Amino acid sequence: MLPFTAEDLKAVRAETFIEHLDYFESLASTNSWALHTHCTPSPSERETSFPALVLTGNQTAGRGRGNNAWWSAAGGLTFSLVVDASQLGIPLEKQPLIALATGLAVCETLARQAPEHTLQLKWPNDVFIAGKKVSGILVETSASQPGLVVIGVGVNLNNSFLSAEAELQSLGTSLYETTGQKFPLAPTLIDLINAIENRLYDVAGDRGELMPAWRRYCLLTGRDIRINTGRETRAGTCLEIDDQGYLILQTEDGRERIISGTIEHF
Repeated sequence: MLPFTAEDLKAVRAETFIEHLDYFESLASTNSWALHTHCTPSPSERETSFPALVLTGNQTAGRGRGNNAWWSAAGGLTFSLVVDASQLGIPLEKQPLIALATGLAVCETLARQAPEHTLQLKWPNDVFIAGKKVSGILVETSASQPGLVVIGVGVNLNNSFLSAEAELQSLGTSLYETTGQKFPLAPTLIDLINAIENRLYDVAGDRGELMPAWRRYCLLTGRDIRINTGRETRAGTCLEIDDQGYLILQTEDGRERIISGTIEHF
């Protein structure tokens, strides 16, 4: 049985803001496909209407931040949204909030699916349940078309980590493994897309609702952490994630405001 039927795909188009949909039974990376296919140098060369969705039932070479890979197996939910930030009213300086908005949308959606379990956000773009990673987000832009943003989402929904490497089994989990329940792929995808849309409009509208909601799920607040910024590694206590999406780190030298990085220890 295919993960997504023709009726499923029809429902996705009808019940979300998606204008264009590419579906593959198997694909190496939805983000790579989206970047290479939809983020062409010139708008005149594109025939795609945005937002566009790239969806696969089986991602074989998913990518995470930096050099990380995204492990997935049958039953997982992997997709990429291609949005035109200017069309949504999101200026260039606010694009860093897109990853946080997406993470919050995923976290809130999964929290509704598993109300008896604790969902948390690890800055900047990981979703945790019961202390293990259940979802990751990878946001990328094209150098030639910075207004187009590719939002890659991987959710461990109905898959099992029994086939994963031992190291991954200790770090990750799925909604199924945590709750003991199976979840319908297409309705969950529709809920996720609609939640992401709503949070993207929060970024555009500057209503001050995004980051207070994000901080309610923050996994790192008050924890001693080590963060690699790409230039150096810093250690200290995470005080909060501020309204611009920066991590506020209390170090021996004082407070530091960090725009991006990889949490190496928490």
